[in-house]
Amino acid sequence: MNNPMNPMNPMGPQGPQGPGGPTQGPQNPQEPIDPMNQSLEQNQAIHPIYEETTKFQKLYKIIIGGMGLIILILTVLLIIFILKANQTEAKISARVEKAVEKKEKEIRDACELEKKEIRENPWMEFQARDDFGTFKFQIPRNWASYEYFDLNNNTPYSIYFNPDLVRYDSTDNIRSNHAALEVSITKKMYAQEIKDVREKIKSSKDKNASEETINISNFTGTKFVYKDKDRGKKIGVIVLPYRDRAFFIGTDDYDQWNEKYYNKFWNSFALTP
Repeated sequence: MNNPMNPMNPMGPQGPQGPGGPTQGPQNPQEPIDPMNQSLEQNQAIHPIYEETTKFQKLYKIIIGGMGLIILILTVLLIIFILKANQTEAKISARVEKAVEKKEKEIRDACELEKKEIRENPWMEFQARDDFGTFKFQIPRNWASYEYFDLNNNTPYSIYFNPDLVRYDSTDNIRSNHAALEVSITKKMYAQEIKDVREKIKSSKDKNASEETINISNFTGTKFVYKDKDRGKKIGVIVLPYRDRAFFIGTDDYDQWNEKYYNKFWNSFALTP
């Protein structure tokens, strides 16, 4: 019995018989293969498409790690620096404090030594300028002093000594400046200066004024003690003939300074001819 033919498939259910045997149904058509695409696919199969991304991530991690290590090292170094700086500052402060204490002790010791020297020897030697024979005398060690020198002045040389500041007015007449102990040399002759002092005593009408002859370093002079009407105090002054000039040794307050200072002062003079 013959199999009925499929009118839709004249070739039969098995399809056409070919030389190699029967084929089973129609084959799907395939696109032609591009050799370039085939090579790309093969390369992708061997090397993943994320290869470049993977390498960048690794490099990024390495950089981040390196930077983190550097930051860590810098942080450690900073901490070490701060610790050392604090230690150094502490050492410097300790040294400064020690140096200050040492200096303060030296100053205290020097002050105590000076006080001791003043107590044991309250007087010191003073040497005058060479212009007038370099005469010497003793003065209280811790007194203030002021020295005036001007060859063009009628009183070219004056020296003042005071327990506190010496108050000197350079614009005033040189003879109007006074101190507890003073020395001056004038251009007037000795006889004229003696005459001027006697006139002052006469004008002051001081009945208690005194005048006596004294000798200092083989120089014979005159010592006057009288009340000065301008200053309202008893003053003392010694006038000596000295190198064709008059040499004065005085005090502006005889009652206050004579016993402890003035008497010792004028007796200490060593004059050269």
